[in-house]
Amino acid sequence: MTDKPERPSLDFTSKEEFRAVCHQLAMRMHYLNRVAMGEQKFSSEVAELLSRLGRVFDDHYDDEETRRAFGDGWETGVLSEEERRAYLYGLLYDKG
Repeated sequence: MTDKPERPSLDFTSKEEFRAVCHQLAMRMHYLNRVAMGEQKFSSEVAELLSRLGRVFDDHYDDEETRRAFGDGWETGVLSEEERRAYLYGLLYDKG
């Protein structure tokens, strides 16, 4: 019997745990793409997006500039819906 490493729970309670979940999902997607999905470029990009999403959320959740841009439950952000999408895209792809 082999011992499998503990996987992060989907019942995450912190931004760090969310990042770990996204990473685990990305690694699983890469694995399945390699062994069962024909190594599709689309599947690979989805896996990379999951990994980047976890990193971006962890890095920017408490960031004042991001909070000001997006707003919250009480304050409207300074960006429009379209601008928020572009901002998020920039965080996901243009900045690392």
